[in-house]
Amino acid sequence: QHVTFSYEPGKPVLQDVSFVAEAGQMIGLVGPSGAGKSTLVQLLSRFYDVDEGEILVDGHDLREVSLRSLRQQIGVVLQEPFLFHGTVSENISYGVPDAGPESIVAAAKAANAHDFIVNLPHGYDTLVGERGQLLSGGERQRVSIARAVLKNPRILILDEATSSVDTETEMLIQEALDRLVSNRTTFAIAHRLSTLRRSDKIIVLEHGRIVETGTHDELLDGDGLYSRLCKL
Repeated sequence: QHVTFSYEPGKPVLQDVSFVAEAGQMIGLVGPSGAGKSTLVQLLSRFYDVDEGEILVDGHDLREVSLRSLRQQIGVVLQEPFLFHGTVSENISYGVPDAGPESIVAAAKAANAHDFIVNLPHGYDTLVGERGQLLSGGERQRVSIARAVLKNPRILILDEATSSVDTETEMLIQEALDRLVSNRTTFAIAHRLSTLRRSDKIIVLEHGRIVETGTHDELLDGDGLYSRLCKL
């Protein structure tokens, strides 16, 4: 509600942003580079606090709940996933350290990762290297999706994750993401029409303000920024 935020005083990155996301909806966030999409999802995870206005989850101001309880409810899949130097299994169970082997395998299967993992030299006990460098981009992405599946968050933040992989891998990742977003409230920084079409609501940002809101079809019918972006 009426969120304004600046990294530097006097240079607002978001200005008077208000919207409602219903439970279970997918919200697509669209706009040119620098429009404020990443800032918005960072505020949701409370990496920063708003300068003005408030962000409410189930009626609770984020500033009034513990960071731990908030972040336990949030899962993140980034365009450039972060893996640490440990085993595949440790990387998947990062958010749920007491997870058993069966849960880890089930999460990997849901993320379309199990097949490539069992073909690694030591299966789930294979070390992935610093920042996961021993895995391909598509493999790292599926490990990070498995991590989110295992965590089972209520709120999912998705920074579209299929930009630099081949078509077959993209299909596997997309299939895994479809399973992951089911029945969750999802905020997707979306670059692809396929994701936008599936969004329940699309929020179009420009210069830190919401300039349009609607479904893909509604916005395509107009002659606003979204319609222009799609035609490009």
